[in-house]
Amino acid sequence: MNIDGISRPITTYDLTVGSLLHSQQVSLSPSDELSPSQDTWLKKGEVITLSRAIPVQIWVDGEIKSFYSTDRLPSLLLTQAGVQLQAADLLLSNGQPINPAQAFPDNSQSISLQVIRSTFFTLTINGKQHHINSTDPTLGAALWSAGFHLFVADQLSPPATTPLEPALVASLVSSRQVTIQTQVGNVTVRTAAHTVAEALEAARLPPQGLDYSIPAQASPIPVNGKIRLVRVTEQVLVEQTPIPFETQYQPDSNLELDNQSIIQSGEYGLSAQRVRLRFEDGVEASRNVESEWVAKTPQPRIIGYGTLVVMHTTVVDGVEIQYWRAVSMYATSYHPSEVGDTTASGLPLKKGVAAVDRSLVPFYTQLYIPGYGEAIAADIGGAVIGRWIDLGYSDDDYLPWHSWVTVYFLWPPPDNIVWIIP
Repeated sequence: MNIDGISRPITTYDLTVGSLLHSQQVSLSPSDELSPSQDTWLKKGEVITLSRAIPVQIWVDGEIKSFYSTDRLPSLLLTQAGVQLQAADLLLSNGQPINPAQAFPDNSQSISLQVIRSTFFTLTINGKQHHINSTDPTLGAALWSAGFHLFVADQLSPPATTPLEPALVASLVSSRQVTIQTQVGNVTVRTAAHTVAEALEAARLPPQGLDYSIPAQASPIPVNGKIRLVRVTEQVLVEQTPIPFETQYQPDSNLELDNQSIIQSGEYGLSAQRVRLRFEDGVEASRNVESEWVAKTPQPRIIGYGTLVVMHTTVVDGVEIQYWRAVSMYATSYHPSEVGDTTASGLPLKKGVAAVDRSLVPFYTQLYIPGYGEAIAADIGGAVIGRWIDLGYSDDDYLPWHSWVTVYFLWPPPDNIVWIIP
């Protein structure tokens, strides 16, 4: 006898299958399958097969189908329940996927099945359509099962938690990695942004004030995903520069000739500039002068020079002379064989004629030079400039001079006095 796949030999005096089952205390239910039937006469070697009907529950399309069946093959049980399994549908037993063509054990006490219908939906990824069947409950789970890995920055519409329904149309804008170079280092984010401005916003690095980006904010994100954000600051400075003062001379009739006094001390002025400095990532990029003005006007230094001519008397070389000016000058000497015998004034070159700088010593000024004697300013020389006097000689009495000497301007003074000799 074989009961639910378990076989055992039996020796009996019973004449029919039914009486044998009764003597073996094997009860039957209406749904059990017995072969041969109960009224069949027993023969030696007869094989009696009993398949007991067990309870079957199938959860499908929102309802439970319950019945008894002797079948153990899921596909046959579905057919008995009138359930048609589609290719993409999922069949579960006790929460685990099973193969409809793989039978349950013969000794199973009950069978519970669940049919999860597949849902067809359309997904558009970056403009390209994909048609997908899935048995997952939500859109996000369906995409994951289909091999579409989602990132937080991806733009999925509707959201991943949306229940999966037939004919659902979803769109996915994939994010990508963007690297933003800043003055403090690189910032890497994933974003589904299209423009540079959107990427900077996603990275929480929005430009402020004069900041700018490379490429520009309105530009699409470059293929290499690299963006540079330049932080711009400006600083306004007021720079001051000293303005030198001038020196002015003013005659002082109460001050003796060749003396000076400070009438007014000079003061430096100040010029000011308003300068705008531009810094890009902390480095000075430009400097522009916006305005310039004189903050303080310089005050000239005023020196009073004496115009009071006083006659002085002194003894030089044993000779008493009267003079109105005494000036230290560098004396040299020359004679006709060097330059010729005619001077600039027309007087012949001889002792008593001196070459001078006419801007300081007017022609025909009477002079007295210690160690030389009286002379008249009546000649010039190309190198005779400033406090230099070239003493004239004839070829016969020539003496060389190369020394500093006090030159006395003899009384009376001329009408065209040079008041200041540097």
